[in-house]
Amino acid sequence: MRLALSAAMLGTLALAACNTVPEPLPEPVVVDVPPMQTCTPMSALTRVVIPAKTKTFYAITEIENPPYEPIQRKEKQVREIEPERVIFVDSQNREVTDICETEINPSGMTEGG
Repeated sequence: MRLALSAAMLGTLALAACNTVPEPLPEPVVVDVPPMQTCTPMSALTRVVIPAKTKTFYAITEIENPPYEPIQRKEKQVREIEPERVIFVDSQNREVTDICETEINPSGMTEGG
């Protein structure tokens, strides 16, 4: 039994000696890239107002008024279907959504424009 235990320990030591230690990884190379501006400055854009889309309806109401003619009233009603929008376009008249300066001051105008 002692021989079997010694053989097992010797085999374990032999296997442990064969284990390889991984080499340390090389230090990563850091390349300092200057930041790139991906947004468009407000000064390079043109503000375009797209007017609201409206639809005109006429409502007619009629009140019975015997023995006289009925009283009719016709009202013009204008309903806004799509609200007014403000977009910004570049020099090639393409809509730009990635704008650098988006702060709105109290007058309602954006800074820089």
